[in-house]
Amino acid sequence: MKKIFTILLSMTMATTAFAGGLMTNSNQSAAFLRSIARGTTLDTDAVYNNPAGTAFMTDGWHLGINNQMAYQTRSTKSTYTLGNNLPGGFAETEFKGDVFSPAIPSFHLTWKKNRWAVSVGMGVNGGGGTIEYDNGLASFERIVSSFPGLLTANGLTTTQYSRDLYLKGSSMTLAFNAGVSFRITDWLSAAAQIRLGVANNSYEAHLRNMKINPAHPQLNPTGAMIPATDALNAIGMSQYAALVDQELDVKQKGTSISPVLALYFQKGKWAASAKYEFKMGVELENETAKDINLGTGGMFPDGSKVKAETPALLSLAVSRQCGSVKVTAEWHTYFDKDAENSFSNCVEGNTMEYLLGAEWQISKKWLVSCGVQRTQYDLNENAYSDMNFSTSSWSTGIGAAYSFTDKIRLNLGIMPTFYEDVTSEGVQSFMGQQLGGYKDVYSRTSISWGLGLDFKF
Repeated sequence: MKKIFTILLSMTMATTAFAGGLMTNSNQSAAFLRSIARGTTLDTDAVYNNPAGTAFMTDGWHLGINNQMAYQTRSTKSTYTLGNNLPGGFAETEFKGDVFSPAIPSFHLTWKKNRWAVSVGMGVNGGGGTIEYDNGLASFERIVSSFPGLLTANGLTTTQYSRDLYLKGSSMTLAFNAGVSFRITDWLSAAAQIRLGVANNSYEAHLRNMKINPAHPQLNPTGAMIPATDALNAIGMSQYAALVDQELDVKQKGTSISPVLALYFQKGKWAASAKYEFKMGVELENETAKDINLGTGGMFPDGSKVKAETPALLSLAVSRQCGSVKVTAEWHTYFDKDAENSFSNCVEGNTMEYLLGAEWQISKKWLVSCGVQRTQYDLNENAYSDMNFSTSSWSTGIGAAYSFTDKIRLNLGIMPTFYEDVTSEGVQSFMGQQLGGYKDVYSRTSISWGLGLDFKF
């Protein structure tokens, strides 16, 4: 059962980013959902997407308030067969979980005067939801379903099992940014920010009431389902008995401080930006009420720490104004190989993103926009776990903005994401034994929608 709970360590990002890299949410406003490529924006969300551009805003205060909602599904279709014709395993079975995040808030505030601008912002930089598995996962079920084969191989013929298995994980990393930008020339500005990351995760899990039907004339003469702990202890297999009744209740907290540097260029119909977000070196500290006991101490010792670093990010963007239409192209690279987190064991290269967006000001009050984003991971798919996986994807955004007055504007956007299926194959091991081969096919769906209000005063 160690394998089951070991993968809980990877739940640092149980609710993986809804847009962006492995650990990073790049959807920080409703305007992002409707146009995606925001690297040269001078709207309120420039605080996150184009910090140096805030020095090109009009003088005064600029405030943006946003909320997004997101719904994801995660599915693993698994096939698992034990070796040596032992009982257990299962034919292709689908294990599915849902993530619904009703509140992904953000705000951005800038004060601009002459060549200077001061700005602050807050957003959900990672996670942002709760995932719940009422009936376990393929990686859980492979271990539990192997018990009949393990017992049969040890001389106690067993063909059936049952269990009560539950798991819930939540994850959220809030990022608070504060910085200043300066317009060096009429066409160039620079910005520096300090970012505070505050991470809070919680995990609850239990394995209870496991039963088996060992064929034994004294222990179980009728072949009925009996408690696994009773049967295992009675036949001297207490090393297994200690593993089938477990409970976990852990909270994790951590903070980090990191800088952000940016440049912005604007001349005529052209604009460009560059932004570098340094790595967020978060260490999460365990606050453990109940721990997994494997006979050698707990797996989540109270007060111990685990790395959950968010990788550095380089963003480059260029745009051109074509009459009433603005077209923006953007490129991101996430330096995953330099960050230690729950994906480290499967990272083979850095994540690349390619973004393209267009905004059309069709009237004084109405603006419509759309965009597309390609996210390309470089991961060893056979190193995935079904608790913590991500696959390359395409995202499309569409929406509109409506100006009630020159000082108040509403943004509306929706962004579905289409993930590629990934197949992972391996051999299940347990207590030092190789049990059988498996094949998992990982699938995901995601859709985000949101609204925001921009104010100028």
